[in-house]
Amino acid sequence: MFTGTYTPNGNAKLGKRIGAVNRQAGTTCPGASKECELFCYAKKGNFQRFGLQRKYGTATLTLPVKLPKAVRIHASGDFDTVEYIEYWIEQANRSPNTKFWAYTRSWNVPELLPSLEKLRSLPNVQLFASTDPSMPEPPNGWRIAYVELDTRFQGMECLEQNGKMPNCETCGYCFRKPKGNVKFLMH
Repeated sequence: MFTGTYTPNGNAKLGKRIGAVNRQAGTTCPGASKECELFCYAKKGNFQRFGLQRKYGTATLTLPVKLPKAVRIHASGDFDTVEYIEYWIEQANRSPNTKFWAYTRSWNVPELLPSLEKLRSLPNVQLFASTDPSMPEPPNGWRIAYVELDTRFQGMECLEQNGKMPNCETCGYCFRKPKGNVKFLMH
C-alpha cells in the first residue's frame, strides 16, 4: 500500500465538494528542483503548524469506493514510483465520472514519464507539468503549471489565488478544461 491521506470534503481553497489526496512532501517528490525544495509551501504554514507532513508519511492511503465529482491529487507530495502511478490509473478507470487533477514535477524523472503519459491520456485526468525557471521545458503536449517568476509563462493566472474565484470548485479551469496552462503565485 501507499502512504498518504484522503479527505472527502476539501477545504476553503479547493471547495467543500472536492476530494483531496496528500502525501509527505519531499520524500515522495523525486522530480523536485532545488527551488521547489527551498520554497515548498507544503513544508510550512498550516501543513507544518498542524503536523500534517508526519500524518501524510505514516497513514495508509485509502480511497472510498464512491468518489466525489472532482479529486485533487497532491497539494502535498507527488508521484514517486511507477506502481503508485499505476494505482492512480486504476482509480481513474474505476471512477470515470470523477475528474482528477494534479500538478507534478515527476515528469522530469525519465523512468516515471511513460507511466505519467498513460495517466495523462485518460479522459477524466488532467496532469500539469509543474515547473520553475530552473527546470527545462516540459514535454510537448503537457499543460504546464508555472510559478509567478517564470518568464516562460503563457496561459492564465490562477483565479482562486488572484481573488477572482472563491475556490477551485467554482473555477474548474484545471480539472474541467482539457487545455491551457496556469500560473501560481509563490506562497
